Amino acid sequence: MPSLSRPTSPSSTSTLQRITTSQLRPGMFLVRILDSWWKSPFFVHRRLLKSPTEVQQLMSSGIREVEIDVSLGVEISSEAESGFDEAASPSEVTDRPIVSCDHDDLATIEQAPVALGQESAHDPELQSEESKTREEVVQLREAAVAAVEGAFDGVKTGHPISQPAIHGAAQALVQKSLAHPGLVAEILLIDSLKLFNKTLYAHVVDTAVYSILVGLQLGWDEGKLERVGVAGLLHDVGYMRLPQNVVKAHWEGRNDAVLLQKHVLMGETLIKRQPQFTADIVRMVREHHAYQDGSGYPEGQGGALLSKSGQLLGIVDYFDELITVGGTSGALPAALAIRRMYQEAQKGKFSTSFIEAMIRTLGVYPVGTVVQLSTGEQAVVMKQHPEMGLKPQVKIFLSADGTMLDAPQVCDLARDSNLGHDVSIARVLEPTEYSFDLQGFVIS
Repeated sequence: MPSLSRPTSPSSTSTLQRITTSQLRPGMFLVRILDSWWKSPFFVHRRLLKSPTEVQQLMSSGIREVEIDVSLGVEISSEAESGFDEAASPSEVTDRPIVSCDHDDLATIEQAPVALGQESAHDPELQSEESKTREEVVQLREAAVAAVEGAFDGVKTGHPISQPAIHGAAQALVQKSLAHPGLVAEILLIDSLKLFNKTLYAHVVDTAVYSILVGLQLGWDEGKLERVGVAGLLHDVGYMRLPQNVVKAHWEGRNDAVLLQKHVLMGETLIKRQPQFTADIVRMVREHHAYQDGSGYPEGQGGALLSKSGQLLGIVDYFDELITVGGTSGALPAALAIRRMYQEAQKGKFSTSFIEAMIRTLGVYPVGTVVQLSTGEQAVVMKQHPEMGLKPQVKIFLSADGTMLDAPQVCDLARDSNLGHDVSIARVLEPTEYSFDLQGFVIS
């Protein structure tokens, strides 16, 4: 189970400044990019910008804003504040095409028609809109985590669950998921990679959002999605009535699971006390650890009598724990977690149709998956193509001869396939098969 505590920030915000890429200069210390992480031209984002070439790479990537730490590097000069750039003007940068992979015929790539939903790749206006939406999703998730934390803390002191806060958060998450399902899924996956120890509050929010996204894929109506969202936000509220030292000890492998399993019935009891929470929400919470093959708990809750929404909540809760907590060997990459769940579904534990809907939602190779290409190179999946699930956009960090690249190379497998360059994903790599800090790679 995730921790109850919040992770601490690695650096003080008093020395952080948000600037445009046109204001960057060599000697500045880059903390993070304020845009989609797959646009970054670097392997690790936290770095000292040592040369004009590195600055130019950031400007050419399409990233508009970054955050720097002035305590670790130079501050913004008066020339930078005025937007003056000796290297290149913004128009020269944004109009320049980004080349995917190292092909012989670059002219063919530059002249090739844009396809597969990539129209925004070089459109500054659409890029700006995507960045704005991305920030809105991040802020909404943070607000939902805060709402859950407040509601759960109230339960600890004997107060009723804040129904307006929980319903309001669920409704907002549904609306954003309906408008931007792919972006919401991407942000959740990236956040899971960033955190070694996700908080309980973040876990329940992410379980709610994944449930909404998969329910959307299944064609569920907005009302049902909102109820699933509420149940997702509340499914672990029973932990607030257990001794926290017992909870912590169990997840460190030092305690019997019997007491911990009582969080399901305790949560159900808490929710039933408030008639604003409908019977189907109560049922979903009761069923979220019971599985289709009759396994799980409470005893007797699984099997054919499980509700569809209860099954979905249980599947998503199981998935989020696999990718953030895992077992004795640690958290699993999302692609391997889905593979494991698909195998368990074939044995009857889960509904295969629900697992397939999850795959359609997150992709065959979810964002953040480390893969080996057919060329022998190793790469990280950066962006999905819904129309070509086996051909995502990746960032290559290791050459075929095992050499770590100084500057990772973006490769769009879908576009390259259309151009006749048949590079594919050969297999998903286990965490023990690559020797770099994925967390450091994705922090943005």
